[in-house]
Amino acid sequence: MIFNRFPYPTFRRIRHILIVWAIETIGLIILDEWLPGLVLTSGQSAVVAVAMIGLLNAILRPLFLWLTITITVLTFGLFSFLFNVAVILITSRIVPGFILQDGVTAIWVVLGLTLINLLISNILSLDENDSYYRSVIPRLAITPQHKPKSPGFVIIQIDGLARAVLQEAISLGYMPTVTRWLQINQYTLREWDCGLPSQTSASQIGILYGNNEDIPAFRWYEKENQKLIVSNHLNDTAMLEKRFANYPSLLTESGTSISNMFSGGAEKSVITMSNLADIRLFPKRSGYFLNFFVNPYNFIRVIFLMIREFFRELSQSMWQRITNVQPRVRRSFLFAIERTLSAVLLRELTTHLVIEDMFHGYQTIYATFVGYDVVAHHTGIHSPASLEVLRGLDKQLERITRASQDSARDYQFIFLSDHGQSQGHTFRQLYDIKLEQFIELLISENLEIVDSGSSQETKGYVNSLIQSALGPHNRIKRTAKKLYDQIKTGKNDLVYFDLPPRSLAHSAADIVLCASGSLALLYFTNAHARLTLEEIAHQFPGLIEELVSHPGIGFILVKSIQHGGMVIGAGGINYLDLNSITGQNPLKNYGPNAHIHLLRLNQFLHIGDILIQSVYDPFTGQCAAFEDLVGHHGGLGGFQTQAFILHPGEFIWTKEPQNATEMHQILKEWQTELFNKSIS
Repeated sequence: MIFNRFPYPTFRRIRHILIVWAIETIGLIILDEWLPGLVLTSGQSAVVAVAMIGLLNAILRPLFLWLTITITVLTFGLFSFLFNVAVILITSRIVPGFILQDGVTAIWVVLGLTLINLLISNILSLDENDSYYRSVIPRLAITPQHKPKSPGFVIIQIDGLARAVLQEAISLGYMPTVTRWLQINQYTLREWDCGLPSQTSASQIGILYGNNEDIPAFRWYEKENQKLIVSNHLNDTAMLEKRFANYPSLLTESGTSISNMFSGGAEKSVITMSNLADIRLFPKRSGYFLNFFVNPYNFIRVIFLMIREFFRELSQSMWQRITNVQPRVRRSFLFAIERTLSAVLLRELTTHLVIEDMFHGYQTIYATFVGYDVVAHHTGIHSPASLEVLRGLDKQLERITRASQDSARDYQFIFLSDHGQSQGHTFRQLYDIKLEQFIELLISENLEIVDSGSSQETKGYVNSLIQSALGPHNRIKRTAKKLYDQIKTGKNDLVYFDLPPRSLAHSAADIVLCASGSLALLYFTNAHARLTLEEIAHQFPGLIEELVSHPGIGFILVKSIQHGGMVIGAGGINYLDLNSITGQNPLKNYGPNAHIHLLRLNQFLHIGDILIQSVYDPFTGQCAAFEDLVGHHGGLGGFQTQAFILHPGEFIWTKEPQNATEMHQILKEWQTELFNKSIS
């Protein structure tokens, strides 16, 4: 019987139902005193009304959501909210003594009941996970009847979190769950070097497939087809994954990918960018999100959390300006929305989907939480806003691990980041000029520099969520894109839809600049292959010398016909291939593996003619981004390559990985060893 496969014993479910029933009855009585449009003739009417609301939700809501899940996801759940209002209105017609004057009152009743439920539940410390369990129960009918023989493997990626910042959050009390795990020696915390480029597309595909060859940055230019590749554009993400599809993935067998950039060839893939470019892969219904909205108050709770996060961002942004916190960048209204979606909605969806997939018994689950990376980009890696995001993520980790105790498999958990972040004033703030403007001043000829734009990974995740809903409905999608084009304003402000790729406007002598945090790639498009140092010096005399002498540039990387890869700084040269140094080592402050990383990156086919890295100050910990971001990653210097991994103490740490591909090897060994274990 499905009833016997509920995750909680019967007495606990009954107790929870009775408590919630009592809370909502009390809430309805309180609202009767506050709302002039609501009339309760007796306490008995309140009890019966709450029971009827629950009954109607149990009977009608699953069918309603199954029929309307696409528009529910498209409206970020607001359509589901309208169903709650409709249930309240229907109840007022059925239950004597429960009277509503109008539909507006019904809206306030839904909001009021949810808010009172949340407040009293927090006061009584009720188990928040019950709402998640109630959401997935309707689909537990397909959960395996017996435990599989082999355990499962869950990998949770926290985007952009450096080990040092995680350690700081632990010491300040923002992550009590992780603290408890470390104190009882259940988990071991380590730092690992993600390599170059220190950004998600290279790191995650390296972790999943064990190879990230020729991903030189978040965005780069391919001369042979005059194409700009952007990691979070759906067509480009799909193209990148196809390049590595023949490599063995962590998710090949019974795997699921949730909120990731790449699917890893998983059997199931949700809110994953690389699988959304081809609409033929989409289900006819957006059913993966169905159970998230089944509980009548589950999403309303999320709405309240989103509203709180939105106003928290507005207040924190204002306080940052009042107190003149430095470094800082402008935090726009659009960023407040982006923060709300990434730090709350995507977080809650991801947690729910991970728990659901554990109940369904998938063997390997890989999921990403993107909220910290988003907030740290705009507020700083140590900011109160960023640390509050980590507090929320800590709760998700507890929910997921607790839920695993009632799942079909015995799961082992790995928590890691794909890279860290460094921070500092932007290059433009420090020197009152953009990098592309500075390069234009150095080139005497009348050449145009094309700036490829900014790197904001989160837009791809929001794009994925919207496309998951719109994918099966091409007509709606085309209409939405046309409407979007009409309201779009500003450069790179609202590019959430993956619009058809545009060819860069360039002449025979244009220059393309691709900035990714503190690293930038410069391409001379008049050459079909990478220009050598000698060719650059001949065509643009003095350019190299002027670049390295700028106080905001730490070093450049070029390829010489005579010497091979050369890292040139203001005070010296590091000959990568010759393993020799003249003068001061320009890589001195960029970490012990900087030489290895640049030597490897220099072999990539599509690396720029010139790689430019901003200066890093080891005394202040400041590193400037070439984009308008406080926290950033993509290059070298500071915490941006210093990722973390939190793994069970029983797993043997065999080596120190120097890039994401080596982390894949470690995870693959653990996965193989785990799957070979039999449960008696």
